[in-house]
Amino acid sequence: MSLFQAREWWSTQSGQDEEFDVGSLCVANIDNEPGGTNKIITGSHQGYLRMYGPKQKEYKIEDLILEKNMEAPILNIAAGRFVQGSREICLAILHPQKLCVYMVSAVSSGGSVNYYSLAQAYEHQLARPAFNMCHGPFGGIRDRDYICVQSLDGVLSFFEQDAFAFSRALSSNFLLPGPICYMAKFDLFIICNNAMFIEAYRYQVLAAAADNVDQDPGREGASGKKVQVDWSTNIGEHARHIEVTRFCRSLSANQQELLVVGEHTIFTIKENGGIRMQKRLAEYSISAALCYKLPAETPDAPPFYNLILSTHQGHLMIFKEMQLVWCARLQGMIPVQIFVDTICGIRGMVVCMDNRGKVQACYMGTDPPTASLVNTEMKELNYDEMEEEHQDLLRIIRQTHGEGAREAEEMLAIRAQVPPVLDSAQEDDTDADDPVGRVDGQVMQCTVNLFITLQGTKPVENVTVTLKAPSCFALSQTSIHLDKVSPGGTPQVVQIVFRVWNTVLCSSLDVVACASYFSGNNEPRTVVCDFRLPFALVAKLIQPVKNATYKIQLDCNRQPPALQNLFSGLLAQPHVSASFGQQMTSLLSVQYVSGTEATVLVSKNAGRFCVQASEFASLWVLSQELCMRLAEYFASEADGQEEPFQILYQDSLPLHDFFALMDDHFALRKHLEELRSDLADRTQQYRVIQKRLLVRFKDRNPSPLNHLDALLTLTFEQTLQLTEAIDDVERALRTVSCHLSAATELVLLLIRFRFELDEENFRILRLHLHPEMCDTVEQGWEEQVDASLIHLLRTSLARNAKDRSALPPPMKVPQDTLKLKKRITSVVDRLASGGRITGGNGEEGGAAGGELGEEEDYGGPGDED
Repeated sequence: MSLFQAREWWSTQSGQDEEFDVGSLCVANIDNEPGGTNKIITGSHQGYLRMYGPKQKEYKIEDLILEKNMEAPILNIAAGRFVQGSREICLAILHPQKLCVYMVSAVSSGGSVNYYSLAQAYEHQLARPAFNMCHGPFGGIRDRDYICVQSLDGVLSFFEQDAFAFSRALSSNFLLPGPICYMAKFDLFIICNNAMFIEAYRYQVLAAAADNVDQDPGREGASGKKVQVDWSTNIGEHARHIEVTRFCRSLSANQQELLVVGEHTIFTIKENGGIRMQKRLAEYSISAALCYKLPAETPDAPPFYNLILSTHQGHLMIFKEMQLVWCARLQGMIPVQIFVDTICGIRGMVVCMDNRGKVQACYMGTDPPTASLVNTEMKELNYDEMEEEHQDLLRIIRQTHGEGAREAEEMLAIRAQVPPVLDSAQEDDTDADDPVGRVDGQVMQCTVNLFITLQGTKPVENVTVTLKAPSCFALSQTSIHLDKVSPGGTPQVVQIVFRVWNTVLCSSLDVVACASYFSGNNEPRTVVCDFRLPFALVAKLIQPVKNATYKIQLDCNRQPPALQNLFSGLLAQPHVSASFGQQMTSLLSVQYVSGTEATVLVSKNAGRFCVQASEFASLWVLSQELCMRLAEYFASEADGQEEPFQILYQDSLPLHDFFALMDDHFALRKHLEELRSDLADRTQQYRVIQKRLLVRFKDRNPSPLNHLDALLTLTFEQTLQLTEAIDDVERALRTVSCHLSAATELVLLLIRFRFELDEENFRILRLHLHPEMCDTVEQGWEEQVDASLIHLLRTSLARNAKDRSALPPPMKVPQDTLKLKKRITSVVDRLASGGRITGGNGEEGGAAGGELGEEEDYGGPGDED
């Protein structure tokens, strides 16, 4: 972001392996030196107190003037007039269980300082674990400071120097402590509570209130004044820093304001609690903040302040009011606390400290150039030589760009070995009621070996192999991490065990394995391997089933082979007897693991196959397996003189059955949305009843419940019933999604055979009418497919220029599936009329479908659901 750097003037490392946070740094003339030289004081959570007195630009060992182990973690350090009867600056150190005040003095002899001593003035034992503290002239006292300690549970403890004053709890439902600040003008303590409110409490009100620490607010006999807030303001985020300042230049001489730095916003708050200004810093993450005083323009003018912020991106930003006036980058540190003060006589030095103890005194500006560039040789410039050098440089640039980026020497490769036969002798580690596929009492599983090899000379590290499989499969592991893969030698083998759930219909047998790694050039690379699981993993042979509800007929231009030859893999399974092969001449029936059945019949005379099943979606896997095996069979017996093998589908497309599954899927989505809305209403009602009951229970004179307890019980029971109903609908939606995915694949396959689409047209059509179900709360399959088909009908399959120029409607959840059905039908009609998506006469095909133009609707500007 910035061209400028924060220039380091002095730096040191305060300890090793120690931790620091807000409150661990202080800059003050802690030893009360007459010259007023400031010292840098640090305190770590490991309990080490260190003081530094910089005397020159770079750190010297003698700059460390004091180091002591306080034998307790140091939470906060502060400088002030904490000792009674003395106006000297003292050091207050806050530990988790005690508060100590020390006086620092320099011990000298012969006019020079020998060492610095730390003498304890007093200490207070704390009844509660401390979090932070603030100090100031509480109650309007003069020439001395009191201390207020905030505990982890939100109790404020006040110490009037060496005497304990009182403790007050500000809230009964306190969650986490935050920053605390004292405003001396109005004697106010400013905090940020867990509800993101800035609250102000007056010291006199706190002192006069009744003791409420460790007291039950609802007990009988409780008397005395309650702690009252002076004002409160909602800022909408947790505060990181609160400070009393004069930030706005429009303030009068006697006005002050509060500057609050939130998580992403800067607020200035008036004296009465109103927000004066705010500025959003969403792109930066703030690590520390400080308001520092500016030099007064005249001796009588009131001082103003600027704001300095440090970010986790390593920047120091200076704000004058709400305007960024300077930004500089820090080198190698992210401050947790900042001070701006005079160091070694230099005003305006920025002292930063990070969470590991690096302390740095720097300034923001630009270093002047060390030497000016002077042309010592007063000779004429040779423009011919300059032009020749320029052309040489251009030639080198062109050659470099022409060669292009070189491929990395390390090339990872994945190869999958899929066995044709299922695992026969495996250890059964499942329970009898686990929903996995079984045959003859044994779990159906297949072990796939992934061979990972590396070509090159250098090994690669941290290789991650991820597998993506259909939801019907249970994998032994979906992600594998390899620490190192070495080139050459024996490839690394990763075994993946696949099992199939018996509650979900199988929609595909294709699995994708992807390996991601970084090459030797530190470039991210991926390698993808596709493989197909055996059909026997999801289906088993059964006795012939001749009756079925759904069927399709596929014609081929070759003499069909025997089913024994096509489905020899099913016959080779260990649980299949030899008698099955004799019955598979023209009829083969299988049962999927999910329980549905499917059958394939062959007519050798007509060259026709008939696939039938009890469910429409069950036709897909068997049809795909049949087509793939036919293509492999005739590819191995291909003769150059014969026409290529081809499968045709000549019947009408079963869009009615496909649309029925689509309606079921959309109805379940709408029902699930209604149940979630009802659940939100019931949980909201449950919270409202709880709040009313709590108010009545806290009242000293409670009113009757008026059956609120019965209503609370009834609401709770309804909430449980709704959650159970949501679980049931989500399971049903997953099941129907698998059926719809398989049905979409089947319709795409039939469209390809019906209209003789080539590979490229079929691939693009499948991308638009995609079978992958990705249903979320915001977006579902219907919206995605609808938007894709609208784009297809307006580009490649458009009828005329008017369709191409229409603006697409916004994607939203439809009220029903009528328009989606209409667009699917329109795409089928365009393809039937000869239209093609790519590489064909797309415009002629679109025009040929013009007879349906009056009835078709492609979601133009006026398309409203």
